[in-house]
Amino acid sequence: MRFLLITILFSATTVFGQIVNIENKRLDGDKQGFHGSVDLNLNFTMNTKQLLQLGDKLRLGYTKLKHHAFILTDHAFVKSDDDSFINRGYEHVRYNYTLKDSGRIIYEVFQQGQFNKIQKINLRLLFGTGFRFKLIDQKNYNLSFGTGFMGEYEELIDFGNSRDILSTSYLSFDGQFSENIGMNTISYFQPKMVDFGNYRFANETYLRFKINKYLSFKVVYSLVHDSRDIPEVRKTNYVFKNTLSFNF
Repeated sequence: MRFLLITILFSATTVFGQIVNIENKRLDGDKQGFHGSVDLNLNFTMNTKQLLQLGDKLRLGYTKLKHHAFILTDHAFVKSDDDSFINRGYEHVRYNYTLKDSGRIIYEVFQQGQFNKIQKINLRLLFGTGFRFKLIDQKNYNLSFGTGFMGEYEELIDFGNSRDILSTSYLSFDGQFSENIGMNTISYFQPKMVDFGNYRFANETYLRFKINKYLSFKVVYSLVHDSRDIPEVRKTNYVFKNTLSFNF
């Protein structure tokens, strides 16, 4: 009960984006064996309507020498005072294999399932592969670049389904400025292989503040742009939220 009370928080949240930021959810690949974290949140908003949001997140990883695998889940459920109900969620599984002893070149394979009623995504399934390059790998500062491709199956509510091959690239920076303060920022670019003018772009930046060995507080800002014209769906969306995290 004490743990549940500690992890309850209140935040200001707008709409949710379509690209899932995996980079800042990666677990420490140098820590051997199992490791992970759990987040729980409760948000209440009062303006023209009452909104109640419940959410949960799970990160679980396993590392053995050059092999690293992890699974991520994230769900959010929103209910308004007129009984309307909105939900979103995803699961992501990724396997990494370090090709060089320096640890700077990593081969990746991933699978993801996602739904987002706000963005009219009834179902999105991804399966992809690529390489990750550590451009800067220091104790407190890391800069990485990743590139690859993925197959996508997508069902949009009221707009049918599609199958595509996309290029996917990202640039990520993580810095630990002091013992208790750090920052992570990442940008994704995902165009269709046959039509580079049809693309998704996302950036997520967050500040983290360490409270003690097990608790940390995060302030997150996310921006997502989808170039497609989908009726009743904004091309550019953003999120601002606060999270209290328990690590083990």
